[in-house]
Amino acid sequence: MTHTVAIPSYRRPDLLRRVLEGLMIQERPAEEVIIVARIEDEDTQRVVQEFQSKLPVNLQLVEGPGMIIPVNRALDTATGDIVSLIDDDAVPNPDWARRIIEVFEAEPDLAGLGGKDHICVDGEWWNGQSQVVGIVHWYGLVVGNHHLGIGPRRNVDILKGVNMSFRMSALGTCRMDTRLRGSGAVVCCDLKLSLDLRAQGKRLAYDPAIVVFHYPGPRSDDDMRVDFEPSAYERRMFNLTLALLDYLSPPGRILLLLYAFSIGIKNGYCGALKTLLYWPRLGYLPWRRGLASARGVYAAWKAYRASTTAPTLDEGTF
Repeated sequence: MTHTVAIPSYRRPDLLRRVLEGLMIQERPAEEVIIVARIEDEDTQRVVQEFQSKLPVNLQLVEGPGMIIPVNRALDTATGDIVSLIDDDAVPNPDWARRIIEVFEAEPDLAGLGGKDHICVDGEWWNGQSQVVGIVHWYGLVVGNHHLGIGPRRNVDILKGVNMSFRMSALGTCRMDTRLRGSGAVVCCDLKLSLDLRAQGKRLAYDPAIVVFHYPGPRSDDDMRVDFEPSAYERRMFNLTLALLDYLSPPGRILLLLYAFSIGIKNGYCGALKTLLYWPRLGYLPWRRGLASARGVYAAWKAYRASTTAPTLDEGTF
């Protein structure tokens, strides 16, 4: 069983160099390492040249912003039986690749496999533990917690993009959805790809023993993770809502929309109730968030209605 590791990267040469150094000390070396860079990103291309004699690197150049194009290029060109996507701001544990291949070899029906990302921000490691990881409830509540997972390997609905792998024969023609919005990170693209596979009845699993160390790096768009930016938040709500509308049952879609507009506390939404609750303490900010949330949800509803097909997520396919 051959293994391809794919790394989209944009103008973060020091981070890319670190993840490539992590791939050099793997217990089970990959047969192929694809780095996808934009044509104008000369810094990334120089880093790839440094590793030409150290790793089986395959540089792919693309045009256009965002994560969708580079990830799809990596999936289109990967030659391995298994393809692993890892962010350029993460470093894999030395046993990372070995554990991934061992699981896929032991479980022939497994389509996708995710693992834990230990997160370090400003020199501080995030702490916490959770047994519940990677679940989408029938009414649209999304539970991530991939960075907190403990316990045995278990079936899940969604994987996290910083550390997720797929069997290419199971992935088939499934790719990142080009309707998703974003000029940089494209939030929820990993959730959407996961649910595309789940909608086909394919099995995904999460194993907290498959570890990467995640040092969230600066982004190239206006989504800075912490500070509120209306357009970035609106895109986030659009992507999340579109992914869920595509795959929930009709009752689930109705509840999701009612919740997003009227209550909007979970899933990052800011509905009417949340706006009113935070208004006395935060002033104008909740209103800005509420309007951006409503715009994103409404735009997603229109995009969903314009779609010709809408497969249903079957939670009973495990």
